[in-house]
Parts: sequence; C-alpha cells; structure tokens
Amino acid sequence: MFSIKTLCAGLLRRRFALAAAFALAAPWAAQAQAQTQTACGASVKADVVKQLQAASKLSEAEQMKVQASLYEKYKYCGEYDGAQLSPNDPFFTAARQCGAKVSYVGSLYYEEMPCCGYDPQRRTFACPVKIKQNFGFGASPLPGSREYVLHCVADAAGVYQPVGDDSVHLSDSALAPSWQFAVVANAVDNLSLVQPMNGQARRARSILSWNLRPTSCSYQPIWGDAIDYMVRLDQ
Repeated sequence: MFSIKTLCAGLLRRRFALAAAFALAAPWAAQAQAQTQTACGASVKADVVKQLQAASKLSEAEQMKVQASLYEKYKYCGEYDGAQLSPNDPFFTAARQCGAKVSYVGSLYYEEMPCCGYDPQRRTFACPVKIKQNFGFGASPLPGSREYVLHCVADAAGVYQPVGDDSVHLSDSALAPSWQFAVVANAVDNLSLVQPMNGQARRARSILSWNLRPTSCSYQPIWGDAIDYMVRLDQ
C-alpha cells in the first residue's frame, strides 16, 4: 500500500507537470487567438474591392489616389492585427527557416508571405503566398482581388530601391483553405543593383500587400508583410 507521504509526493508531481504543460501551451493559445480574430472583417475588404473596382476605369494617377484614400481609411486594420500577433506564430518560424527577417507585419489573418527567392539568370523573384481564408478576396471569379509583391534591392548606401513588382489574382472560394499561391516578378528597374552576375551578395526586401499596390520600399501594408533576405548574383 502507498503511504500518505508517497501519495502526496505523487500529487505534487502531477501538479507541477500540469503547470508546466499549461505554461508551454499558453503561447500557442495566444497564437490560436491571434489567428482567429481580426479588427476588420469581410465587410471592410468588400468595401476595398468595391471602390477599387469602381475606380478601375480611371487613369493610373486617379486610381492611386483612391488607393491612398483607402489606405488612410483602413490602415488601423493592419496596425491592430499586427500588434496582436504572437511572437510564437508559425509565420515567424517559417521566415527564420527561410533565412528572412520580418521587417514589417500587418494583418496576417487572410494571407502571409514568409519566404521569397531570386533567380539571377532570369532576373526573376518568386514568392509563395499562403492564403488562409476562403473569403475576403472579392466575388468569384470576378472582380476578385490581387496579391501584390514589390521587390527592392539595397544600393551602395544601403538604401532599398525598387527593382520590380507583380501580382496574382484570386477570389472567394467555397473550398477550404489553406492554399499556396505565388507571385513571380521580373527585375526591370534599377538593373545596376542586380548586375553584374559575379557571385556577389545583395540585400533584398519583398513586400506583400493585398489589393493596394505598394508605393515604395518602406511601404507598410495593411494586409500583408515585408521580409528582408539575402540574394546572390550567380552567373
């Protein structure tokens, strides 16, 4: 038979084990909460889609004014969601495993981009974009919306300069996520920063932004993120 002393010792061990389990689970609980909540739901994104669709026949300059207005109206969405994101979120782990540093994070409730790469022979960037919801992207198949990615490379002074950008179209779906889309873009600007192909390393930055095209290498997306990483100009 067990003595009272043995029984109490066993109960204490169980209490410590349970306490340790809860302590380990706490960050993951916070992470799960961050992933299932957002300051701006589908109605906000539907308004962005609607206004950009209405402006699609305007000049490029007028369209950029509409985008700027929407950015000011809804930038709190990214600021709030980004501040609530747990440092233990798998997004940060994925970025580290890709050799990237997260330089800015907005709302990652709908999409995220933890990794990018560069093909120096083709002067092409490629970035997988993880789509985490099946709503909030516009009616299917049209108008839908776009995931924009701007790519920048640091110059001799260490200042990031734009070298290329592109986007991928997507829309709402009845299927269950997640999905991996990809944005592929060629370097077409400031080509001296990606030449010559002599094996030297360069600092690069890629910025993901849902439906609002990034306007500079310091752009802070509402929905999306920015990552910094190294590329090499191999022949």
